[in-house]
Amino acid sequence: MSPKHSYHGGLQFNGETEGSIERFSSIVAATLEDYGHLVERKNELSATEASIVSSQYLVRLTLDTQVAETVDRFERLDRAVGLKTAHRPIVTLPQNRLAITITPVSALLDDSEISELMLVVILYRMVDICATQRVEWLSSNTVLTIEQFMSAFDTLAPSKPRNRKQIFEAVSGPFAGLNIIYEDYPEEPQKKALKPAARPIQLSDEQLLNIAFRTEPFEQPTDGDEDTPPLDHDQPSDILRLTTWGLTGAVASVSVPIAASLAAVNLIKGEDFRLNTQVLAYSVAISALSTSGAIAGVANALGI
Repeated sequence: MSPKHSYHGGLQFNGETEGSIERFSSIVAATLEDYGHLVERKNELSATEASIVSSQYLVRLTLDTQVAETVDRFERLDRAVGLKTAHRPIVTLPQNRLAITITPVSALLDDSEISELMLVVILYRMVDICATQRVEWLSSNTVLTIEQFMSAFDTLAPSKPRNRKQIFEAVSGPFAGLNIIYEDYPEEPQKKALKPAARPIQLSDEQLLNIAFRTEPFEQPTDGDEDTPPLDHDQPSDILRLTTWGLTGAVASVSVPIAASLAAVNLIKGEDFRLNTQVLAYSVAISALSTSGAIAGVANALGI
């Protein structure tokens, strides 16, 4: 479907028209801005004409005023030929007619559904500010009564409102863990109809496997359990033990008595890599100070 080049709408209403073109143009400008179209200009050309220019649409408003017919046409003809006039209901036309023309700025970028939506929103907002009798939709020949036009919006409202207990049922649900007390509705058939049916929950194999791992009991050893074997990371590895004895040998190259004491500690309490590292560092530091004569200089300075 190719996009249209213009969209027509109209209102036929009664009442005063003073200042009406200004109110109608304000409604058009507000509707365009509500739907994200920047209004660039809003001009009132006269008391019966106005134009609104936005980034996407050009809207023209034209107000026609006419005098309503107070005498039926057939009654006038009967009186002209001297016939007895029959009593017929007098048909009065609306006094005023507002024509709305929406023209897209670019026909290639026009979306007919969005443009028609803009037109229907504009007409819907204009109906409330004047005594509208008829609405013209997309053509001046397609004329709807105000009841027919407003009936199109009846489907937007819910057909039957829910009562308080049905709303509570929808909010609580079958897994809310709430005990619903039916005090206002004691009928058993109605209780059964409103209660949701229980449905089994279907889980995949992966979900069942995840639940099994999450619910698997994990037993942690207590401090008082003497039969519990020590963890693997509490025992030093063979490489760490060999490195510890290597550090003990390095200490022996600096001081044999200190190395003998450190070897005894390793045999009794087990190899301690940190202890051997610290002893080696201290031994090397003391040996370096003794060789350089720093300790003797400090002793002489202190008078020892």
